[in-house]
Amino acid sequence: MNDPPGQQPAPPYSQRIKNLLDMGRLRRQPATRERVGAVWRKPVERARDATLDDISIDGALRSAYDAGYLGCQALLAAHGLRPGGGQGHHEARFAGAAALGHDGLDDLVPDSIEVRGLRKGSLYDAVLAGPEDRDYALGWMRRTLPLIRAALVDVDPVLGDRLERIE
Repeated sequence: MNDPPGQQPAPPYSQRIKNLLDMGRLRRQPATRERVGAVWRKPVERARDATLDDISIDGALRSAYDAGYLGCQALLAAHGLRPGGGQGHHEARFAGAAALGHDGLDDLVPDSIEVRGLRKGSLYDAVLAGPEDRDYALGWMRRTLPLIRAALVDVDPVLGDRLERIE
């Protein structure tokens, strides 16, 4: 295959991925290593934001959720995919990343539901989130992002030295 330098060929897709493509929940979009690395910087930044000492609980919830959401975006990009638009595009990222079959990521959708609910509540509801909600979201983020990073390196081992680790 004559891919541009640094661009990975699209791997063969599982039936779950093909179904998401057929439904328009995912779309094909080849990405270079540089693009995958640029997308990965976003969850790293959001993870740092989520753990700032002086950030509000709502800010921590949103940043932790965004870190996981954007991590899935990077993993999809590494596989030559992106989410479709419209209703449910957040869940499409988690479902697509889970459908790729990487170790430890099978339950991305159910695991993200609680954090997504906390984020939604912090954005749209007057309900106040508490420290235990922040801790839950941070714990989810700290478990999920290293697994996504490991999956990215599985897709393209060259990325191992290029992708920042999340502590």
